[in-house]
Amino acid sequence: MTIANAKLLICPFCKGEKPVIQLMSGNTIGATQRSDLKTDYPMLRKPSPVQRCPHCGKYFFTYAVECKEASFQSFDKGDLSYQEIADALQQLTQQQIEKQDEINLRLLFIQTYNTTYQLESAKEQPTPTDAERLLFREQVERLLEIWETEPLVRAEFLREAGRFDECVDILDKMQVDEPFKLNIAHQIRTFAEQHSTTVFIIYGSRNDFV
Repeated sequence: MTIANAKLLICPFCKGEKPVIQLMSGNTIGATQRSDLKTDYPMLRKPSPVQRCPHCGKYFFTYAVECKEASFQSFDKGDLSYQEIADALQQLTQQQIEKQDEINLRLLFIQTYNTTYQLESAKEQPTPTDAERLLFREQVERLLEIWETEPLVRAEFLREAGRFDECVDILDKMQVDEPFKLNIAHQIRTFAEQHSTTVFIIYGSRNDFV
């Protein structure tokens, strides 16, 4: 992985600059994927699709703003904490956004919640409040309402939201022949039958899942 000069994102609200990482080259060695579709590329680091302006505190979509190249490097991806993505969700859904932007935003919220509260590999994670659990379930429901994705992915997100019977019902009706997806379906079913919302690690290419 070779770091280039940082990209300066121009906040659309206050015109302040936010430096984020920019690469000259990278690779997918060591990549891992989670069951909630979050993929980590240690050698191909990319900025978060949603950023918080360090000057005015407002949130914006990375791709949708003006940018320029800095004269210095930055390793900052601008990843948001759970509270920050919750704030971003509240702000950005109050304005008119494209359908794909809404999908990306709600998916990012779900993945950040999972990182904070229900990741299989994590140690001593905090317990979400009832309000946080409700907000998470609402985001899953809205995401599945607007996103046309395959049944295996729908089953997994229903499981993460605690809708275990619906998850298993989808799995029972599925016709899966690929060994990789059969293994994922088995893992999803096992967790669902245990009434577990834990997100698990998948090793392999994202394109093998979706």
